Amino acid sequence: MRTLFKTLFTSLAITLVTLVGLTSCEDNEKYDFVFEMPGSIVTEPGAVIELPIVARNISSVSVSSHPDGWEVSTIDVQNWTVKVTAPTKYTAEDSTVEENGILKLTGYTTAGTMVTATCYLSLLNDAIDLSAESSNCYAIWQKDTRYTINVTRYAEQAQSSFTPDRVELAWQSAKDLIQYYSYDREEGTFTFFVGHEEIKDQDDKVTGTRMPDGSALIAAYNAAGEVEWSWHIWLTGSDIEATAIKTAAGTFMDRNLGAYANSNGDTTPEKILEGYGFYYQWGRTEPFNRPMHYNMANNSDKVVYDAANAYIRMKIVGLENNGAEVGTPYYAKNHPTTFILGAKDYSYNWIYSADVDNTVWGAYTGKKGTNDPCPRGWAVPSSEQLALLDIDGADDNQPSAAVKDQFGWFLTDGNGVKMFMPGAGRRSFEKGVLTNMNNYEGATPVPWIGCYWTADAGANNTAKSLFFDLNTTRAVNNRYDAAKEMYRANAMQIRCVKIE
Repeated sequence: MRTLFKTLFTSLAITLVTLVGLTSCEDNEKYDFVFEMPGSIVTEPGAVIELPIVARNISSVSVSSHPDGWEVSTIDVQNWTVKVTAPTKYTAEDSTVEENGILKLTGYTTAGTMVTATCYLSLLNDAIDLSAESSNCYAIWQKDTRYTINVTRYAEQAQSSFTPDRVELAWQSAKDLIQYYSYDREEGTFTFFVGHEEIKDQDDKVTGTRMPDGSALIAAYNAAGEVEWSWHIWLTGSDIEATAIKTAAGTFMDRNLGAYANSNGDTTPEKILEGYGFYYQWGRTEPFNRPMHYNMANNSDKVVYDAANAYIRMKIVGLENNGAEVGTPYYAKNHPTTFILGAKDYSYNWIYSADVDNTVWGAYTGKKGTNDPCPRGWAVPSSEQLALLDIDGADDNQPSAAVKDQFGWFLTDGNGVKMFMPGAGRRSFEKGVLTNMNNYEGATPVPWIGCYWTADAGANNTAKSLFFDLNTTRAVNNRYDAAKEMYRANAMQIRCVKIE
């Protein structure tokens, strides 16, 4: 079988440990122990490969670890090679196999010093290269696949290139969601692998696999440790282009930005939660995670995880007394997991008044804004577009009890086209907590409300939003407002529209 060697990665945090210049206490000799082929060794299932080693003054070698399913059969210390046999099956076919992992060898020097050399092994997976065109968000739906993005450009305009000093995983919404990633400085690309999650029946029997549900944020840093830009990697359940809904108001995604799928009125908790997207403060590119529970019980939200799978909780800061420091685009970019509370002195915006920019999401410009968080070819809609939609009569005229369990409403364009919008609420501009409750003219708070940003700025540093109130007490009090002005420090859902 043909063996494929590809040096996909030139800079891996977990790649080669080159140990040169280790000095013995006796004779000042230097010792080398490193794999000759840098980067990632990608090969076909069942292939036998010989990996050359550069070794000097190494007396013996042993295998410390290797990925499951890979066989290390021969270490030839005369010719300095190691023979490795790749697994014959992928993980989806054999759960005992690791498709990707680290081969670690331990070498012992003539002076008794222990040194290590590591090499990254991988089975040849499907690969999708997205680096030709830049975007702030990449929607991906093919499991068990390597993806490559461009990390030298941002947004979709022809911006000047920058070369990050390093590129890292800032956070991921589940452990090991993004795996085996690396930054290729020469190519200006970041490559990562997304596996799959199992589908189980009611008897806990595995019946198949699917794309994992979640998101990640990739951040590029300059030499000073400052974030140059960040990119949202959105893992979603199906092709968003194929499932788009064409209405008289435009072609919309069938799901919220960051959501796995659209619940389409399903009343099961799992489906409702899958339909929730991520939350955005108006004008920011950085998303905030979904609630822990479909009904926002205890106001608890899901944590995110760093590259070492340690959890990271959202931080909250206020503008009071330090607005000029924390209420800036620079601060927001460098603190992607920090929610910035609004303050009265700044019109309850998250941003210091001197830095207000009404065009970052495209308002008044007639084109997609630099900070627009939607994937390439999609944008945050205008209030004029959303005004062409309304609550579907079948929902609006029913008794509240008949529709409240679906946690949202179907909207219609009046021509028979319907689109379900979850009542996913918002993160409050005052405290940053999740809420989907609304006080109707001082009455007892009732769920569920839908809060969706538009790209349009409002008066006095507000922004326009789609707001609907599914009044679970009296259906006659249901409301729909496509241009409700809301404080920009609120974090709300987004339903992207296609740029046509």
